[in-house]
Amino acid sequence: MKIKCLVVDDEPLAVQLLCDYIEQVPFLTLEKTCYNAMEALDFMHLHKVDLIFLDINMPHITGMAFADLLDKQQKVIFTTAYTQYAIESYEKNAIDYLLKPITFERFMKAITKIIALSKDSSPVTSPSETEADTESVFVKTGKSVVKIDLRQVLFIEGLKDYVIFYIEQEKHIVYKRMKELEDILPEYFHRIHNSYIVNIHTIHKIEDNHIYIHETRLPISEKYRVTFMQIIQQKLL
Repeated sequence: MKIKCLVVDDEPLAVQLLCDYIEQVPFLTLEKTCYNAMEALDFMHLHKVDLIFLDINMPHITGMAFADLLDKQQKVIFTTAYTQYAIESYEKNAIDYLLKPITFERFMKAITKIIALSKDSSPVTSPSETEADTESVFVKTGKSVVKIDLRQVLFIEGLKDYVIFYIEQEKHIVYKRMKELEDILPEYFHRIHNSYIVNIHTIHKIEDNHIYIHETRLPISEKYRVTFMQIIQQKLL
Protein backbone atom coordinates (compact mmCIF):
# COMPACT_ATOMS: atom_id res chain seq x y z
CA MET A 1 0.00 0.00 0.00
CA LYS A 2 1.31 3.41 -1.02
CA ILE A 3 1.49 6.30 1.44
CA LYS A 4 0.47 9.50 -0.36
CA CYS A 5 2.67 12.43 0.66
CA LEU A 6 2.38 16.21 0.46
CA VAL A 7 5.39 18.48 1.00
CA VAL A 8 4.68 22.03 2.20
CA ASP A 9 7.75 24.26 2.53
CA ASP A 10 8.76 27.68 1.20
CA GLU A 11 12.42 26.67 0.78
CA PRO A 12 13.07 25.08 -2.65
CA LEU A 13 16.17 23.20 -1.47
CA ALA A 14 14.29 21.72 1.48
CA VAL A 15 11.46 20.69 -0.82
CA GLN A 16 13.86 19.04 -3.24
CA LEU A 17 15.58 17.11 -0.46
CA LEU A 18 12.28 15.68 0.80
CA CYS A 19 11.23 14.84 -2.75
CA ASP A 20 14.48 12.94 -3.24
CA TYR A 21 13.98 11.02 0.01
CA ILE A 22 10.36 10.15 -0.84
CA GLU A 23 11.44 8.89 -4.25
CA GLN A 24 13.91 6.49 -2.62
CA VAL A 25 11.20 4.76 -0.55
CA PRO A 26 9.10 2.33 -2.64
CA PHE A 27 5.92 2.61 -0.56
CA LEU A 28 5.89 6.44 -0.53
CA THR A 29 4.44 8.46 -3.36
CA LEU A 30 4.68 12.23 -3.80
CA GLU A 31 1.30 13.76 -4.62
CA LYS A 32 2.22 17.44 -4.60
CA THR A 33 4.76 20.05 -3.46
CA CYS A 34 3.43 23.37 -2.17
CA TYR A 35 5.43 26.45 -1.27
CA ASN A 36 2.91 28.01 1.11
CA ALA A 37 -0.05 27.01 3.24
CA MET A 38 -2.67 28.61 0.98
CA GLU A 39 -1.50 26.53 -1.96
CA ALA A 40 -1.64 23.41 0.22
CA LEU A 41 -5.15 24.21 1.45
CA ASP A 42 -6.33 24.65 -2.11
CA PHE A 43 -4.87 21.28 -3.08
CA MET A 44 -6.30 19.47 -0.06
CA HIS A 45 -9.75 20.83 -0.77
CA LEU A 46 -9.93 18.38 -3.67
CA HIS A 47 -7.33 15.74 -2.79
CA LYS A 48 -6.63 13.46 0.16
CA VAL A 49 -3.13 12.62 1.34
CA ASP A 50 -1.91 10.23 4.01
CA LEU A 51 1.07 12.24 5.23
CA ILE A 52 2.12 15.91 5.17
CA PHE A 53 5.71 17.08 5.59
CA LEU A 54 5.08 20.56 6.96
CA ASP A 55 7.54 23.38 7.44
CA ILE A 56 6.83 25.67 10.40
CA ASN A 57 8.29 29.05 9.42
CA MET A 58 6.35 30.07 6.33
CA PRO A 59 4.97 33.47 5.29
CA HIS A 60 1.34 34.48 5.84
CA ILE A 61 0.21 31.21 7.46
CA THR A 62 2.72 29.32 9.59
CA GLY A 63 2.93 25.54 9.68
CA MET A 64 1.47 25.57 13.19
CA ALA A 65 -1.53 27.63 12.10
CA PHE A 66 -1.98 25.41 9.05
CA ALA A 67 -1.96 22.30 11.26
CA ASP A 68 -4.85 23.76 13.28
CA LEU A 69 -6.93 23.78 10.09
CA LEU A 70 -6.40 20.09 9.39
CA ASP A 71 -8.50 17.14 10.44
CA LYS A 72 -7.23 15.73 13.75
CA GLN A 73 -6.64 12.37 12.07
CA GLN A 74 -4.33 13.87 9.44
CA LYS A 75 -0.76 12.59 9.86
CA VAL A 76 1.80 15.40 9.96
CA ILE A 77 5.58 15.46 10.27
CA PHE A 78 6.92 18.93 11.02
CA THR A 79 10.19 20.04 9.41
CA THR A 80 12.13 23.03 10.73
CA ALA A 81 15.55 24.40 11.57
CA TYR A 82 14.44 25.44 15.06
CA THR A 83 14.09 23.35 18.22
CA GLN A 84 11.81 25.72 20.15
CA TYR A 85 8.64 24.50 18.43
CA ALA A 86 9.05 20.87 19.50
CA ILE A 87 6.59 20.92 22.41
CA GLU A 88 3.95 22.87 20.49
CA SER A 89 4.25 20.48 17.54
CA TYR A 90 3.49 17.44 19.68
CA GLU A 91 0.56 19.23 21.26
CA LYS A 92 -0.84 19.18 17.72
CA ASN A 93 -0.41 15.38 17.54
CA ALA A 94 2.47 15.48 15.08
CA ILE A 95 3.96 12.11 14.20
CA ASP A 96 7.48 13.48 14.35
CA TYR A 97 9.57 16.65 14.35
CA LEU A 98 12.49 16.69 11.92
CA LEU A 99 15.29 19.19 12.39
CA LYS A 100 16.94 20.58 9.27
CA PRO A 101 19.26 19.60 7.73
CA ILE A 102 17.35 16.31 7.62
CA THR A 103 19.40 13.17 7.08
CA PHE A 104 17.95 10.19 5.25
CA GLU A 105 18.46 8.03 8.35
CA ARG A 106 16.38 10.43 10.47
CA PHE A 107 13.79 10.65 7.71
CA MET A 108 13.39 6.86 7.72
CA LYS A 109 12.97 6.78 11.50
CA ALA A 110 9.99 9.09 11.09
CA ILE A 111 8.56 6.93 8.32
CA THR A 112 8.92 3.88 10.54
CA LYS A 113 6.59 5.56 13.04
CA ILE A 114 3.98 5.97 10.30
CA ILE A 115 4.19 2.27 9.49
CA ALA A 116 3.87 1.32 13.15
CA LEU A 117 0.77 3.49 13.54
CA SER A 118 -0.77 1.97 10.44
CA LYS A 119 -0.28 -1.55 11.78
CA ASP A 120 -1.53 -0.89 15.28
CA SER A 121 -2.95 2.36 16.63
CA SER A 122 -3.11 1.09 20.22
CA PRO A 123 -0.33 1.90 22.70
CA VAL A 124 2.22 -0.87 23.06
CA THR A 125 4.24 -1.55 26.19
CA SER A 126 7.51 -3.29 25.51
CA PRO A 127 8.53 -6.31 27.60
CA SER A 128 11.60 -4.42 28.85
CA GLU A 129 9.42 -1.57 30.13
CA THR A 130 7.12 -4.01 31.94
CA GLU A 131 10.07 -5.66 33.62
CA ALA A 132 11.58 -2.30 34.54
CA ASP A 133 8.40 -1.29 36.38
CA THR A 134 9.16 -3.87 39.08
CA GLU A 135 12.82 -2.98 39.60
CA SER A 136 14.39 -1.79 42.81
CA VAL A 137 18.00 -0.82 43.50
CA PHE A 138 20.22 -0.55 46.56
CA VAL A 139 22.24 2.66 46.91
CA LYS A 140 24.85 3.74 49.40
CA THR A 141 23.86 7.03 50.97
CA GLY A 142 25.96 8.29 53.86
CA LYS A 143 26.74 5.34 56.14
CA SER A 144 23.67 3.39 55.05
CA VAL A 145 22.64 1.18 52.15
CA VAL A 146 19.07 2.01 51.18
CA LYS A 147 16.67 0.13 48.95
CA ILE A 148 14.90 2.41 46.44
CA ASP A 149 11.81 1.43 44.52
CA LEU A 150 12.47 3.14 41.20
CA ARG A 151 8.75 3.42 40.47
CA GLN A 152 8.50 5.84 43.40
CA VAL A 153 11.31 8.13 42.23
CA LEU A 154 9.91 11.45 41.00
CA PHE A 155 13.09 12.79 39.45
CA ILE A 156 16.86 12.80 39.87
CA GLU A 157 19.06 15.88 40.16
CA GLY A 158 22.75 15.87 39.30
CA LEU A 159 25.34 17.81 41.33
CA LYS A 160 28.83 17.24 39.91
CA ASP A 161 29.84 13.78 41.20
CA TYR A 162 26.61 13.23 43.13
CA VAL A 163 22.95 12.66 42.31
CA ILE A 164 19.87 13.23 44.43
CA PHE A 165 16.91 10.83 44.23
CA TYR A 166 13.66 12.66 45.04
CA ILE A 167 10.95 10.33 46.38
CA GLU A 168 7.82 12.09 47.64
CA GLN A 169 8.78 13.39 51.13
CA GLU A 170 12.34 12.08 51.15
CA LYS A 171 15.52 12.34 49.15
CA HIS A 172 18.74 10.32 48.95
CA ILE A 173 22.16 11.70 47.97
CA VAL A 174 24.30 9.13 46.14
CA TYR A 175 27.88 9.26 44.90
CA LYS A 176 27.25 8.71 41.17
CA ARG A 177 27.59 10.66 37.94
CA MET A 178 24.49 11.46 35.91
CA LYS A 179 25.84 9.77 32.78
CA GLU A 180 26.55 6.52 34.63
CA LEU A 181 23.09 6.59 36.15
CA GLU A 182 21.39 7.39 32.87
CA ASP A 183 22.88 4.27 31.30
CA ILE A 184 21.48 1.87 33.92
CA LEU A 185 18.05 3.31 34.74
CA PRO A 186 14.84 1.69 33.39
CA GLU A 187 13.30 2.96 30.17
CA TYR A 188 10.73 5.15 31.90
CA PHE A 189 13.49 7.54 33.05
CA HIS A 190 14.46 10.25 30.58
CA ARG A 191 17.01 13.05 30.59
CA ILE A 192 15.51 16.51 30.12
CA HIS A 193 18.45 18.66 31.19
CA ASN A 194 22.12 18.33 32.11
CA SER A 195 20.97 18.44 35.74
CA TYR A 196 17.73 16.43 35.62
CA ILE A 197 16.44 12.96 34.82
CA VAL A 198 12.70 12.45 35.27
CA ASN A 199 10.42 9.48 35.79
CA ILE A 200 7.99 9.92 32.93
CA HIS A 201 5.20 8.25 34.94
CA THR A 202 5.28 11.04 37.55
CA ILE A 203 4.89 14.00 35.15
CA HIS A 204 1.65 15.92 35.64
CA LYS A 205 1.99 18.55 32.95
CA ILE A 206 4.31 19.85 30.21
CA GLU A 207 4.11 23.55 29.43
CA ASP A 208 6.40 26.32 28.15
CA ASN A 209 9.45 24.04 27.91
CA HIS A 210 9.03 22.87 31.51
CA ILE A 211 7.68 19.72 33.11
CA TYR A 212 5.66 19.72 36.32
CA ILE A 213 5.90 17.01 38.98
CA HIS A 214 3.57 17.90 41.84
CA GLU A 215 4.67 21.44 42.80
CA THR A 216 8.12 21.10 41.24
CA ARG A 217 8.85 22.83 37.93
CA LEU A 218 11.85 21.56 35.94
CA PRO A 219 13.25 22.98 32.69
CA ILE A 220 13.55 21.02 29.44
CA SER A 221 16.81 22.17 27.89
CA GLU A 222 17.23 22.68 24.16
CA LYS A 223 19.79 19.87 24.05
CA TYR A 224 17.24 17.23 25.11
CA ARG A 225 13.98 18.85 23.99
CA VAL A 226 13.38 17.15 20.64
CA THR A 227 14.26 13.64 21.84
CA PHE A 228 12.17 14.00 24.97
CA MET A 229 9.13 15.31 23.11
CA GLN A 230 9.36 12.45 20.62
CA ILE A 231 9.00 10.08 23.57
CA ILE A 232 6.01 12.04 24.89
CA GLN A 233 4.41 12.07 21.45
CA GLN A 234 4.44 8.27 21.36
CA LYS A 235 2.21 8.28 24.44
CA LEU A 236 -0.30 10.85 23.18
CA LEU A 237 -3.85 9.60 22.62
